[in-house]
Amino acid sequence: MSDHQPQSAIDPTDPGFIACPFPEYARLRDATPVVYVPHGRGFWFVTRHDLVLQVVSDPKTFSSDVRSLAFNEFSPELLAQMAEVSRAGVQNVPTLLTADPPVHTRNRRLVSRAFTPRAAKEHEPFMRSVCRELLAGFTPGRTLDFVQNFAVPLPVRVIAEALAVPADRADDFKRWSDAAVALIGSKLPDSEVLRSLREGNELGAFVIEQIQHRRENPGPDLLSTLTHARLTDDETADLAGDAARQLSDAEIYSIIRQVLVAGNETTTNLLTQMMVRFAHEPHWWQEMRNDPTIIPSVVEESLRMITPSAVNQRITTRDVELGGITVPAGQNVLVVYLAADHDDRVFPDPERFDPTRPNLAEHLAFGRGIHFCVGASLARLEARVALEELTAAIESYELVDPDQQEWNSTFSLRALRRLQMRVTAR
Repeated sequence: MSDHQPQSAIDPTDPGFIACPFPEYARLRDATPVVYVPHGRGFWFVTRHDLVLQVVSDPKTFSSDVRSLAFNEFSPELLAQMAEVSRAGVQNVPTLLTADPPVHTRNRRLVSRAFTPRAAKEHEPFMRSVCRELLAGFTPGRTLDFVQNFAVPLPVRVIAEALAVPADRADDFKRWSDAAVALIGSKLPDSEVLRSLREGNELGAFVIEQIQHRRENPGPDLLSTLTHARLTDDETADLAGDAARQLSDAEIYSIIRQVLVAGNETTTNLLTQMMVRFAHEPHWWQEMRNDPTIIPSVVEESLRMITPSAVNQRITTRDVELGGITVPAGQNVLVVYLAADHDDRVFPDPERFDPTRPNLAEHLAFGRGIHFCVGASLARLEARVALEELTAAIESYELVDPDQQEWNSTFSLRALRRLQMRVTAR
């Protein structure tokens, strides 16, 4: 990287940065909204809302074909071990998050069949029943961990139900989704890197087994839909002539892996951080109890402020000017959605929680462009249902040791490991 290009010495894997990145993001937005970070393999941070939109709106220049979402640099020895472990599992193929058109176009058309708003709505009764079952254990005066007692089991069980897999595999789903995000924006010991890959192999074996069963015994579940989805003649007309009409087993595994991350980790994070917010601003809790019709707007403002999937990765296919800076070809570019969603050029007084903002739809929590989150309808529904059930069941609550918050080790999917709370009235 040439000396005249702006650089930042920040370490985004530093625990202090992960716990509170907002002051640094504000500084970068104002001073160097496009900046090279010589950390790990090296990458460019893009933090301003308009520049993030420029990147995600131009997939030809900013490719998603990044292969690996890991930002760190690994030793040759570790890379060899990683390759050996990976060879024992299902082949990793680009599908949605790490694919460009026409591969992405084909896959998106097939996957979209399983993620329509109507399909998401069918899960609402199950979501409510799980919420009420979990809330039955919220005894007034008893300290509990909201993460383990609500924010983790709800999305895990919803995804398990959507896939029609046995409920007793819920713990495995959580373990596999944790492993899937372990390498994204984290600095891990070699042993943990290899463990995450081995657990990915476990998930692959499970998914392949389930696919084989669905081929002979299709049902109304998401996995059956993916297994039997088939493109029509019209849907292949603008694709390569040899485009496969159905998803391969490896492609379905890749998609399910992404669904686990998007459906589990991000929802757990959103629910947990919302509870922190309402503990500090309890009048919003009371307003939701008094008028549940504001909950959809509360969810949107929470998505803006929390942006659970904080960062996404691209790679430049050519030299390109971005924010007055020339980014060379072949560079890793990280669009920092979390920073963009706190840009005061778009969201005045961005650190103020305000569900009445007239431009809530401009947040980037689900991305934008061709890679807009395919599961956005399901995620919005789950957050809304959770808040409706939580506010109906709990009159008030308090955090236990609110200053002792422990964050995970990834700046890309930053989340609280636990949240000790106590219901004070039901």
